[in-house]
Amino acid sequence: MDQPRRMDRDLPDAELARFVLDRYARRLGDAGRAAAARDAGLRALLDQLTARVGDLLAPDDRQPTLDELASYADGLVDAASGLGWTMPDCEDVLWRYADEITWRLVAVCELAASRVEGADV
Repeated sequence: MDQPRRMDRDLPDAELARFVLDRYARRLGDAGRAAAARDAGLRALLDQLTARVGDLLAPDDRQPTLDELASYADGLVDAASGLGWTMPDCEDVLWRYADEITWRLVAVCELAASRVEGADV
């Protein structure tokens, strides 16, 4: 299983977080964000989950850091994998029927992209 793992790399924290988030984006996030851009219902779902994840990680009205996002994504994948979940191949996902774990990872990628685009990294 080729899961992006933070602890597998010997990089500084900020670089490591970017590396991990980039891997999640390439594996799932970019495709999910593109699907949401094409479908108003999926966009609404992604917006809700993005707000929920953001509030969970940064309840004090700040944006979560890239390190917090990467740690959350890794923890989510670890917990879900322990329950039998496997990360789907983005080309096989029927986005309207994707599970919440998949969409939460897309939400993490959405938050990470907004951090990078906002140049507050």
